Amino acid sequence: MTSYTRRVLELGVGLGLALTLVLTALADWHQRTAARVRADTIRLHILANSDTWDDQLLKLQVRDAVLAYLDAACPAESKSDALCWAARHLFELQLTARHALAGLNIRAPVRVQLVNMYFDTRRYASGILPAGRYDALRIQIGAGTGRNWWCVLYPGLCRSA
Repeated sequence: MTSYTRRVLELGVGLGLALTLVLTALADWHQRTAARVRADTIRLHILANSDTWDDQLLKLQVRDAVLAYLDAACPAESKSDALCWAARHLFELQLTARHALAGLNIRAPVRVQLVNMYFDTRRYASGILPAGRYDALRIQIGAGTGRNWWCVLYPGLCRSA
């Protein structure tokens, strides 16, 4: 092996190691950033009774009523404030959803709860919400077997949507 070949080989190995270190650092940064996003986010998750057109429209009516209530009543300025507020107002949130349905002459059970659940990665033009487990305010209409609607409740990305 010539001296030149040996130096080229050493340079290649060195560049390969450097690239490995950079990629490892980037992966670690990404994982830490994703964990911070999940830790500081509350999702709003609304499940329709079924996938029928009518049930999907009812889900959107409930969404609009709940978001209007949250805009008017939830003063939270941190995730912990938002979780505490939601925990204290689960019944009022349930009444808001039921009232939206009753206004359309629909009597369906509504279940409102705080949960920790898995969400897939969601990409937007302005950024990405990484996959993982998030705290969520979950509203289930009827059987809750229909398509869902969700957004970021805190920080208030879906408020006034």
